Parts: sequence; C-alpha cells; structure tokens
Amino acid sequence: MDDNNLFLKKIEDRFQRFQSSYAIENGDFLSLEEQSKAGRLMRSLGSQGAFFYGGYDEAERRLPIFMPDYTGVKDEKELLEYFMTYPDECPLCILKVSVPRQEGVVLGHRDYLGALMGEGIKREKIGDILVHKDHAQIILLKELGEFLKDDLSTVGRASVNTELLTIDHVDPGEIKKELHRYNLASPRLDNVISSVFNLSRKAAQEAISRGLVFIDGTETVKSDYQLKPNQKIVLRGKGKAIYLDTDGTSRKGKVYINVIKYI
Repeated sequence: MDDNNLFLKKIEDRFQRFQSSYAIENGDFLSLEEQSKAGRLMRSLGSQGAFFYGGYDEAERRLPIFMPDYTGVKDEKELLEYFMTYPDECPLCILKVSVPRQEGVVLGHRDYLGALMGEGIKREKIGDILVHKDHAQIILLKELGEFLKDDLSTVGRASVNTELLTIDHVDPGEIKKELHRYNLASPRLDNVISSVFNLSRKAAQEAISRGLVFIDGTETVKSDYQLKPNQKIVLRGKGKAIYLDTDGTSRKGKVYINVIKYI
C-alpha cells in the first residue's frame, strides 16, 4: 500500500480494534477523496456499524466511525441523533474561538486554519471550521481539545478567547439553498454539472474525469452517469447541490429537472 493510501490501513486497524473491544472506535478526519476510497473499504469489511461522521448533517470533512450494535444506531441519521443525545460519548468536541469586538477584525476560514497549522496540528485531526461573524466553531478530535483551548491565543493578528463545547452545541449557521429548474437533453451527470455550476459541457466532462465530482460522497468519473432522485452532488471548489427528480419534457423532447443548489 503506497503512502497516499496509508489512511486505509489505519482504518482497517481501527476496525480490528472495534471487533476486539466492542466499543466505539473512530479514525481521523478524511477529505472527500479519502472518504470515497474509504467507503469502498468499509463496505468490503462487511460491518453493519460502519459510518462516516463529521458532527452535523452537512459536514464535509468526516471520519470513519464504528458503532457497536448495543447503541442501536442503524444509519447516519440515527448516528447524528445518538451523539446529540449522548454528547459525552462522542469522539469529537467543538473549540469555540471568539474574537473580542475591540479587535476590530473579521476572520475567515483561512485565518483559523492557519492558526491551527501554526500550533502544529495536522489537518486530519480537524473537521469543518464553521465561521460566524464574531467567532468560529472548530470541530476536532477530543484529544486536542484541552491543548488548543489553553494554547491558542491569537488568530492572525487578533487576540482570541477559546471555549470547549460538546458536539450538541454545534451551530453550522444558516445553510442557504435555492430550488432551480433546468431544461436538459437528459439527466446524465455532465449535463447536470454543466447547468448547475454554469460550465461548458466540455469543462464539466473534464472536471468529472479529473475526479472532482462526488455523488453521495463517492468519486464519480463517468460523464454519462444517470443521476437518481435525491442524490447529493459535490463539485470540488465550486459547490454542491441535490438532484431531486425529472419534471416533464419540453416540446423539443428535452427533460426538465429540479435541483436544490447550495448558495
């Protein structure tokens, strides 16, 4: 196994520990590409309690987690509910980083991530960074919580205050979505990517072939992939959307589709 896929070996090791300990086990946070590869591995392991988890429903960075059957968790919705009910059992915590008004600055995602990297924290230990007007919620592994709460005092040029919260206090903010209707030759993937993200069909096909498109968390490299209702589409660096369904045809035989686009 090459160095780029060492994380898969770590997941296998966690799974073996899970089978031995019969306790909740988890790995590190994964990117979308890594989740796509790990998903195939986790399905091959045949575990009914294997999930991805990032702390909230729309999380992009998620970690592999194995849940014993005594938890009663059977799907990702129940997993989210479980940790909201029993936050102390969750392997994640939230570092709330607040910027005092007198600092007079507005910080962005890059500022917070840079500060964490400056503390020597590896990216795989950090989940999503939820940026609000005067603070950010940083989702991270519990093992780092106390260290960062005590050690992180500045972000950029601003002095900041820190507080540890349990995962049931997660606040992703308002997630804005819009319903769009498009008229396409067919609901194949390249047509939908082209329309939803305002690309030429050639650019959409190139993005797909380069592994930049994910359907329900799985990298999809076939331009002619036929989307199914309620599948989530992510175009890395451009955004995400949910394909809903077809909605009739035009006089010229083209298909109308409904899509929810995140804005």
